[in-house]
Amino acid sequence: MQAIILAIDEERKLPPLTDTVPGPLIPVLDRPAMVMTVEILARAGVKRILVSLSNHDAPIRASISSYIGVGTENRWGVNLVFDIQRESLGSAGSLKQAPSHMLGETFIVLPGDALIDLDIQAALAFHHAHGGSVTAILHTAVPGSTAPILHLDANSQVATDGLSLSATGAFIFEPSVLNHIPSHSHFDILSQLIPAMVAAGEQVHGYQMAGYWNPLDSLASFQEAQQVMLYSAFKERVPEKASEGPAATVRYPSLSSRQIAPGVWVGLNDSIHPTVKIAAPVYIGENSYIGREVELGIGTVICSNVVIDDEATIKRSTILSETYVGQLLNIADRIVSPSSISDPESGDTTAVVDPFLLSRVGARSDEPSQFVRVLSGMVAIAMLVIASPLLLLLWLLAMIGSGGQALTHSPRLGHRMIQDGSLYRFNLLNFQTRRQNGGYIFGGRWMERWELNRLPELLNVLRGDLALVGVKPLRPEDVAYLSEDWHQKRHDFPAGFTGLWYQQTEPNSDLDTVIIADIYYVATRTWRSDLLLFLRTPAIWVRRNARRSPSHETLVHADNVRNM
Repeated sequence: MQAIILAIDEERKLPPLTDTVPGPLIPVLDRPAMVMTVEILARAGVKRILVSLSNHDAPIRASISSYIGVGTENRWGVNLVFDIQRESLGSAGSLKQAPSHMLGETFIVLPGDALIDLDIQAALAFHHAHGGSVTAILHTAVPGSTAPILHLDANSQVATDGLSLSATGAFIFEPSVLNHIPSHSHFDILSQLIPAMVAAGEQVHGYQMAGYWNPLDSLASFQEAQQVMLYSAFKERVPEKASEGPAATVRYPSLSSRQIAPGVWVGLNDSIHPTVKIAAPVYIGENSYIGREVELGIGTVICSNVVIDDEATIKRSTILSETYVGQLLNIADRIVSPSSISDPESGDTTAVVDPFLLSRVGARSDEPSQFVRVLSGMVAIAMLVIASPLLLLLWLLAMIGSGGQALTHSPRLGHRMIQDGSLYRFNLLNFQTRRQNGGYIFGGRWMERWELNRLPELLNVLRGDLALVGVKPLRPEDVAYLSEDWHQKRHDFPAGFTGLWYQQTEPNSDLDTVIIADIYYVATRTWRSDLLLFLRTPAIWVRRNARRSPSHETLVHADNVRNM
């Protein structure tokens, strides 16, 4: 069986959260909602998964890739294949657009913006038993949900009346279904494809699933999802508490943080004051700060990069990422963002403009420690000494060929500074390879061909402008295009002489590809991974430059002209 996850994000169904976060990335216990769908498929043995993207494709691809991993180093051994659409085609139109070889046999369609704990094998057995080409996955209607309703007759076929069930957005199809979908048109599964098939005499069956389903289409359902996931993990580890919390559970309550006490999960790089009082179950995401005499009551979910200031009290609430909660604040049964407090029961959201109550956590800068800087400087000096004969030759070539100006000074932006939040500015040093008219100096083409003109960047490392390993140093005009919140994460780390950007992108790669590599690096970096990236750089340099074609060189050279 093959699988496709619809993460097209064409419907904004959970305001105000989806004002800033795409539906598939809505956080459930601090991980994107779509990740649960990937895990369900992986546990059912479906490891090659097509992900259909349309709106917000870049942040969705970056975030999911950061969480799941890429290549052979990924969770659950899955292989995600992204199908990016440049126009809105609807749920059915997305299937028609998908690569035909990915949907050449029975395939399952799952929504990327909902939680669905589906027993895939049981649903597949039902589908094969009735012998039809379509099985709609249905669930008992959820009060207050906007999910469409379908009716089933006594033979489990979709009818005009009968048992009323909610459509989950999941389906099992045979490839023949694609023949009913027009090409290059916006076409919806429920409102257009299913009626068209019924009109054509096709049997459309419905399977009523028994597991947990949450459409994530209201603040109440969002808050319920946090509690169901948290208590499912709690009951799994503390069986005597099985009667507490919501009755619904999920089979695989995977949490990203480590459990430090029964029912208490804490992420990496957290700072929790010894006077903090915690009543399980509680989840605290990574890079969070919990101040003196804070009280965290049952059902509290704190996402990553959160600051809870002294003597605050939080119960049965969800605190979203990057939120500062002020001193003495008492929060119960609420959803809290950096600028608002929402009541999930009523659906009301109140904007908060007092920064002493709520605000966005100041972007922290992961500047290298003094030890790392000294070590990087020592490595840079050693590399300069080893390469000194070559450096002298290149310097003479650049000096003579350029008429006395051996080095170029190209403006670059690096990490965000703690003092004022601005980006660190510096001039990137390279050997001159071209004359004023754009023509090569003697040896310039060779220097560019093998990236030897970059060797003076080791002086930038020595001066502290660059780390040995980091994100790509970008030009100011490139940074100007990085306007979305997810882009800003890359600025939390210094620019580097090498990095994942160097090893996974080409010199002429578009900016989106570079940023995705940087975001993945930021989300997964450790000192060990930095060491491996540095040690792999020489081999990558040989492969990267040996495989360049003449046309590729032309593109790289044009980019170098722009950088002069």
